[in-house]
Amino acid sequence: MELRVLGCSGGEAGGERLTGLLVNGTVAIDAGSLTQALSVTEQVGIRHIFLTHSHLDHICSLPFYTKNVFGHTEAPVAIRALPETLDVLRRHLFNDELWPDFSVIPSRDNPIICYSEIGPEKAYEVEGLRITPIAVNHLVPCVGYLVEDDHSAFIFTSDTAETDRIYEVANATPNLRLFITEVSFPNRQKKLAEASRHLTADKLKGELGKLNPGVPVAIYHLTPGDKPTILPELEALGDPRIRLLHQDERIQL
Repeated sequence: MELRVLGCSGGEAGGERLTGLLVNGTVAIDAGSLTQALSVTEQVGIRHIFLTHSHLDHICSLPFYTKNVFGHTEAPVAIRALPETLDVLRRHLFNDELWPDFSVIPSRDNPIICYSEIGPEKAYEVEGLRITPIAVNHLVPCVGYLVEDDHSAFIFTSDTAETDRIYEVANATPNLRLFITEVSFPNRQKKLAEASRHLTADKLKGELGKLNPGVPVAIYHLTPGDKPTILPELEALGDPRIRLLHQDERIQL
């Protein structure tokens, strides 16, 4: 399994904190940076997009993506997400006011995208992968994902404050090669992290105490302006498992 980082943390891609992962070239997790990180040919290769939640930094490239792949796909691209997330897309994004409704363009029988509801802890088999959403603790309905093939697995928590279930799933997953989670704010902004349901380095320390030792941990979602403060706070944790994800990094699992 190849995992490609399309958007991960502050400091890359002009300083935006946009989120996106690409698995085996055909399955995207989140869509914050599809059009910025990928060529049009690479965008056309995507057949499924699994969204974690509706916040803009996780969906904002979807409109431009639909235009880029228009006329180049033989079947609709499946947009898979919680019902609440799909409702946001229908009402506030692909609504013929902010952007054309590509779920009925060029026709209802042959659209560019189709919506597919997912539910927590139900496994979905696509493109040789098994993808299982796990509910996490964020300001809006949100899931992380367990992604598996026959040889390896990784977990992406998406945006979350303190949570438990995804760590239980991680500890029960054979061949877990990578655990990706977030740190969004410096420790001095603890109250902001709590209000927006994100993590600081101090909060991450408690969370990683729930994870089996020996599993590598990658961090994403650092606020760009606070990155110089957050980095030494992560280093001060003294946890050898921790590293940062990097823009356009390719990870073989």
